[in-house]
Amino acid sequence: MIKSVLAVSEGGPDAAMSFRLAARVAANFDGTVDALHLPVGPAGGMVGGLAMSGEAMPLLIDVDDERLEERTKESERAYKEIVAPIKDATYTAAKTATLDTLVAMGRCADILVLGRPGADPENVAPATVEAAIYECARAVMIAPPTGGTGAFGSVIVAWNGSFQAARAVEYALPFLKAAAKVTILVAGSKPDDVGASYLARNLGRHGITSTIDAIDPGVVSGRARGRALLDYTHGKGADLLVMGAYGRGQVLSFLGLGGATGKVISSCRVPLLMAH
Repeated sequence: MIKSVLAVSEGGPDAAMSFRLAARVAANFDGTVDALHLPVGPAGGMVGGLAMSGEAMPLLIDVDDERLEERTKESERAYKEIVAPIKDATYTAAKTATLDTLVAMGRCADILVLGRPGADPENVAPATVEAAIYECARAVMIAPPTGGTGAFGSVIVAWNGSFQAARAVEYALPFLKAAAKVTILVAGSKPDDVGASYLARNLGRHGITSTIDAIDPGVVSGRARGRALLDYTHGKGADLLVMGAYGRGQVLSFLGLGGATGKVISSCRVPLLMAH
Protein backbone atom coordinates (compact mmCIF):
# COMPACT_ATOMS: atom_id res chain seq x y z
CA MET A 1 0.00 0.00 0.00
CA ILE A 2 1.15 3.53 -0.74
CA LYS A 3 1.43 5.75 2.31
CA SER A 4 4.40 8.04 1.57
CA VAL A 5 4.50 9.94 -1.73
CA LEU A 6 7.60 12.00 -2.50
CA ALA A 7 6.67 14.88 -4.81
CA VAL A 8 9.63 16.63 -6.43
CA SER A 9 9.66 20.18 -7.78
CA GLU A 10 12.36 22.37 -9.27
CA GLY A 11 10.16 25.43 -9.13
CA GLY A 12 9.02 25.60 -12.75
CA PRO A 13 5.87 24.25 -14.41
CA ASP A 14 6.72 20.92 -12.80
CA ALA A 15 5.68 22.17 -9.35
CA ALA A 16 1.92 22.17 -9.88
CA MET A 17 2.05 19.05 -12.08
CA SER A 18 3.98 17.04 -9.51
CA PHE A 19 2.11 18.24 -6.44
CA ARG A 20 -1.36 17.74 -7.95
CA LEU A 21 -0.66 14.16 -9.01
CA ALA A 22 1.01 13.38 -5.67
CA ALA A 23 -2.05 14.68 -3.85
CA ARG A 24 -4.28 12.53 -6.07
CA VAL A 25 -2.22 9.41 -5.33
CA ALA A 26 -2.22 10.14 -1.59
CA ALA A 27 -5.99 10.63 -1.58
CA ASN A 28 -6.54 7.29 -3.34
CA PHE A 29 -4.49 5.36 -0.79
CA ASP A 30 -5.09 7.40 2.36
CA GLY A 31 -1.45 8.42 2.40
CA THR A 32 0.46 11.67 2.63
CA VAL A 33 2.91 13.72 0.59
CA ASP A 34 6.47 14.78 1.31
CA ALA A 35 7.27 17.67 -1.03
CA LEU A 36 10.87 18.39 -2.02
CA HIS A 37 12.14 21.49 -3.79
CA LEU A 38 15.45 21.19 -5.60
CA PRO A 39 17.31 24.09 -7.21
CA VAL A 40 17.81 23.60 -10.92
CA GLY A 41 21.08 22.87 -12.62
CA PRO A 42 24.56 22.42 -11.14
CA ALA A 43 23.30 23.59 -7.74
CA GLY A 44 21.32 20.37 -7.72
CA GLY A 45 24.53 18.42 -7.33
CA MET A 46 25.49 14.98 -8.56
CA VAL A 47 24.79 11.62 -7.04
CA GLY A 48 27.83 9.53 -6.28
CA GLY A 49 27.99 6.75 -8.85
CA LEU A 50 25.29 8.30 -11.03
CA ALA A 51 26.55 8.07 -14.60
CA MET A 52 24.61 10.47 -16.76
CA SER A 53 24.84 10.91 -20.49
CA GLY A 54 25.32 14.35 -21.95
CA GLU A 55 21.68 14.33 -23.00
CA ALA A 56 20.58 13.89 -19.39
CA MET A 57 22.67 16.72 -17.95
CA PRO A 58 20.76 19.83 -16.88
CA LEU A 59 20.50 22.45 -19.60
CA LEU A 60 20.07 25.94 -18.20
CA ILE A 61 19.19 29.20 -19.82
CA ASP A 62 20.63 32.08 -17.75
CA VAL A 63 18.99 31.28 -14.42
CA ASP A 64 20.40 33.87 -12.01
CA ASP A 65 20.05 34.04 -8.22
CA GLU A 66 16.93 36.19 -8.42
CA ARG A 67 15.24 33.75 -10.79
CA LEU A 68 16.25 30.80 -8.59
CA GLU A 69 14.58 32.57 -5.66
CA GLU A 70 11.42 33.02 -7.73
CA ARG A 71 11.46 29.31 -8.55
CA THR A 72 11.77 28.48 -4.87
CA LYS A 73 8.75 30.67 -4.17
CA GLU A 74 6.79 28.86 -6.90
CA SER A 75 7.43 25.53 -5.20
CA GLU A 76 6.36 27.03 -1.87
CA ARG A 77 3.22 28.51 -3.42
CA ALA A 78 2.24 25.22 -5.05
CA TYR A 79 2.91 23.36 -1.81
CA LYS A 80 0.74 25.67 0.28
CA GLU A 81 -2.10 25.55 -2.24
CA ILE A 82 -2.09 21.86 -3.13
CA VAL A 83 -0.20 19.76 -0.60
CA ALA A 84 -0.23 21.57 2.76
CA PRO A 85 -3.92 20.70 3.45
CA ILE A 86 -3.06 16.99 3.39
CA LYS A 87 -2.64 15.49 6.83
CA ASP A 88 1.00 14.95 7.86
CA ALA A 89 2.34 16.56 4.67
CA THR A 90 5.90 17.95 4.81
CA TYR A 91 7.98 20.40 2.79
CA THR A 92 11.76 20.28 2.35
CA ALA A 93 13.68 23.02 0.57
CA ALA A 94 17.18 24.41 0.86
CA LYS A 95 19.57 26.20 -1.45
CA THR A 96 21.99 23.35 -0.81
CA ALA A 97 19.51 20.54 -1.49
CA THR A 98 21.13 18.10 -3.89
CA LEU A 99 20.27 15.03 -5.89
CA ASP A 100 21.68 13.10 -2.93
CA THR A 101 18.75 14.52 -0.93
CA LEU A 102 16.36 13.28 -3.62
CA VAL A 103 17.86 9.80 -3.54
CA ALA A 104 17.92 9.60 0.27
CA MET A 105 14.28 10.66 0.56
CA GLY A 106 13.23 8.67 -2.49
CA ARG A 107 14.57 5.39 -1.18
CA CYS A 108 12.51 5.90 1.98
CA ALA A 109 9.28 6.73 0.14
CA ASP A 110 6.75 4.36 -1.42
CA ILE A 111 6.64 6.19 -4.75
CA LEU A 112 8.09 9.33 -6.35
CA VAL A 113 6.17 11.85 -8.44
CA LEU A 114 7.78 14.32 -10.84
CA GLY A 115 6.30 16.80 -13.28
CA ARG A 116 6.82 16.11 -16.97
CA PRO A 117 10.40 16.94 -17.96
CA GLY A 118 10.90 19.09 -21.00
CA ALA A 119 8.05 21.43 -20.05
CA ASP A 120 10.41 23.89 -18.36
CA PRO A 121 12.24 26.26 -20.74
CA GLU A 122 14.80 27.03 -18.04
CA ASN A 123 15.55 23.40 -17.26
CA VAL A 124 14.83 21.39 -20.36
CA ALA A 125 16.63 18.16 -19.39
CA PRO A 126 16.47 17.82 -15.59
CA ALA A 127 18.88 15.34 -14.04
CA THR A 128 16.24 14.59 -11.41
CA VAL A 129 14.38 12.24 -13.74
CA GLU A 130 17.31 9.93 -14.33
CA ALA A 131 18.28 10.04 -10.65
CA ALA A 132 14.73 9.16 -9.60
CA ILE A 133 14.36 6.28 -12.04
CA TYR A 134 17.79 4.69 -11.70
CA GLU A 135 18.96 5.50 -8.17
CA CYS A 136 15.92 5.47 -5.89
CA ALA A 137 14.81 1.82 -6.34
CA ARG A 138 11.19 2.93 -6.32
CA ALA A 139 8.43 3.48 -8.81
CA VAL A 140 8.45 6.90 -10.44
CA MET A 141 5.29 8.58 -11.66
CA ILE A 142 5.54 11.27 -14.33
CA ALA A 143 2.75 13.82 -14.14
CA PRO A 144 1.34 15.28 -17.35
CA PRO A 145 0.25 18.94 -17.44
CA THR A 146 -3.30 17.83 -16.63
CA GLY A 147 -3.00 15.06 -14.06
CA GLY A 148 -6.68 14.20 -13.68
CA THR A 149 -8.65 13.63 -10.51
CA GLY A 150 -10.23 10.76 -8.62
CA ALA A 151 -9.51 7.06 -8.93
CA PHE A 152 -7.24 5.41 -11.48
CA GLY A 153 -10.05 3.33 -12.90
CA SER A 154 -8.49 2.08 -16.12
CA VAL A 155 -4.85 0.98 -16.15
CA ILE A 156 -2.77 -0.21 -19.11
CA VAL A 157 0.31 -2.32 -18.45
CA ALA A 158 2.85 -2.26 -21.29
CA TRP A 159 4.29 -5.78 -21.12
CA ASN A 160 7.29 -7.23 -22.95
CA GLY A 161 8.45 -9.82 -20.42
CA SER A 162 11.51 -7.79 -19.37
CA PHE A 163 12.71 -7.38 -15.79
CA GLN A 164 11.96 -3.64 -16.05
CA ALA A 165 8.34 -4.38 -16.94
CA ALA A 166 8.13 -6.96 -14.14
CA ARG A 167 9.35 -4.42 -11.60
CA ALA A 168 6.90 -1.84 -12.88
CA VAL A 169 4.05 -4.32 -12.41
CA GLU A 170 5.21 -5.11 -8.89
CA TYR A 171 5.28 -1.43 -7.93
CA ALA A 172 1.92 -0.85 -9.63
CA LEU A 173 0.06 -3.59 -7.73
CA PRO A 174 -1.77 -1.12 -5.42
CA PHE A 175 -3.11 0.71 -8.48
CA LEU A 176 -3.99 -2.53 -10.28
CA LYS A 177 -5.89 -3.87 -7.26
CA ALA A 178 -7.93 -0.67 -7.06
CA ALA A 179 -8.61 -0.38 -10.80
CA ALA A 180 -11.90 -1.30 -12.42
CA LYS A 181 -10.16 -2.30 -15.67
CA VAL A 182 -6.63 -3.62 -16.27
CA THR A 183 -5.27 -4.25 -19.76
CA ILE A 184 -2.02 -6.08 -20.43
CA LEU A 185 -0.76 -4.62 -23.69
CA VAL A 186 1.87 -6.37 -25.80
CA ALA A 187 3.44 -4.31 -28.59
CA GLY A 188 5.36 -5.90 -31.43
CA SER A 189 5.29 -9.48 -30.12
CA LYS A 190 2.85 -12.33 -29.68
CA PRO A 191 1.44 -12.38 -26.14
CA ASP A 192 2.51 -16.00 -25.63
CA ASP A 193 6.08 -15.14 -26.60
CA VAL A 194 6.43 -12.76 -23.65
CA GLY A 195 4.45 -14.72 -21.06
CA ALA A 196 1.42 -12.41 -20.97
CA SER A 197 -0.86 -15.26 -19.89
CA TYR A 198 1.43 -16.00 -16.94
CA LEU A 199 1.21 -12.36 -15.86
CA ALA A 200 -2.58 -12.42 -16.16
CA ARG A 201 -2.69 -15.62 -14.09
CA ASN A 202 -0.57 -14.11 -11.34
CA LEU A 203 -2.59 -10.92 -11.27
CA GLY A 204 -5.70 -13.06 -10.93
CA ARG A 205 -4.24 -14.60 -7.80
CA HIS A 206 -4.05 -11.09 -6.39
CA GLY A 207 -7.74 -10.62 -7.15
CA ILE A 208 -7.04 -8.55 -10.28
CA THR A 209 -9.04 -9.32 -13.41
CA SER A 210 -7.14 -8.38 -16.56
CA THR A 211 -7.46 -8.70 -20.32
CA ILE A 212 -4.65 -9.16 -22.84
CA ASP A 213 -4.41 -7.11 -26.01
CA ALA A 214 -1.70 -6.78 -28.66
CA ILE A 215 -0.70 -4.21 -31.23
CA ASP A 216 1.80 -4.49 -34.05
CA PRO A 217 3.61 -1.21 -34.74
CA GLY A 218 5.73 -2.98 -37.36
CA VAL A 219 9.49 -2.75 -37.73
CA VAL A 220 9.93 0.79 -36.52
CA SER A 221 12.16 2.93 -34.32
CA GLY A 222 11.88 3.07 -30.54
CA ARG A 223 10.18 6.46 -30.73
CA ALA A 224 7.64 5.05 -33.19
CA ARG A 225 6.91 2.16 -30.82
CA GLY A 226 6.44 4.70 -28.05
CA ARG A 227 4.06 6.65 -30.26
CA ALA A 228 2.02 3.49 -30.95
CA LEU A 229 1.79 2.81 -27.21
CA LEU A 230 0.64 6.38 -26.60
CA ASP A 231 -1.97 6.20 -29.35
CA TYR A 232 -3.41 3.04 -27.80
CA THR A 233 -3.38 4.48 -24.25
CA HIS A 234 -5.01 7.75 -25.26
CA GLY A 235 -7.50 6.02 -27.53
CA LYS A 236 -8.69 3.77 -24.71
CA GLY A 237 -9.14 6.69 -22.31
CA ALA A 238 -6.87 5.09 -19.71
CA ASP A 239 -6.16 6.76 -16.37
CA LEU A 240 -2.67 5.32 -15.90
CA LEU A 241 0.05 3.74 -18.03
CA VAL A 242 2.53 1.33 -16.44
CA MET A 243 5.80 0.44 -18.18
CA GLY A 244 9.47 -0.31 -17.67
CA ALA A 245 12.18 2.31 -18.20
CA TYR A 246 14.76 1.36 -20.80
CA GLY A 247 17.88 2.53 -22.55
CA ARG A 248 19.84 4.41 -19.91
CA GLY A 249 22.75 6.40 -21.25
CA GLN A 250 21.65 6.51 -24.89
CA VAL A 251 22.75 9.64 -26.66
CA LEU A 252 20.61 11.65 -29.04
CA SER A 253 17.50 10.64 -27.14
CA PHE A 254 15.28 12.51 -24.72
CA LEU A 255 16.90 12.58 -21.25
CA GLY A 256 19.48 10.04 -22.41
CA LEU A 257 16.84 7.29 -22.15
CA GLY A 258 15.69 4.83 -24.78
CA GLY A 259 13.70 6.17 -27.72
CA ALA A 260 10.40 4.61 -26.67
CA THR A 261 10.91 5.57 -23.01
CA GLY A 262 11.79 9.15 -23.84
CA LYS A 263 8.89 9.50 -26.26
CA VAL A 264 6.35 8.22 -23.74
CA ILE A 265 7.72 10.40 -20.93
CA SER A 266 7.60 13.52 -23.06
CA SER A 267 4.16 13.00 -24.60
CA CYS A 268 1.94 10.83 -22.38
CA ARG A 269 -1.28 12.68 -21.55
CA VAL A 270 -2.08 10.49 -18.54
CA PRO A 271 0.01 9.70 -15.45
CA LEU A 272 2.86 7.34 -16.23
CA LEU A 273 4.27 4.84 -13.70
CA MET A 274 7.77 3.60 -14.54
CA ALA A 275 10.41 1.39 -12.98
CA HIS A 276 13.84 0.13 -13.93
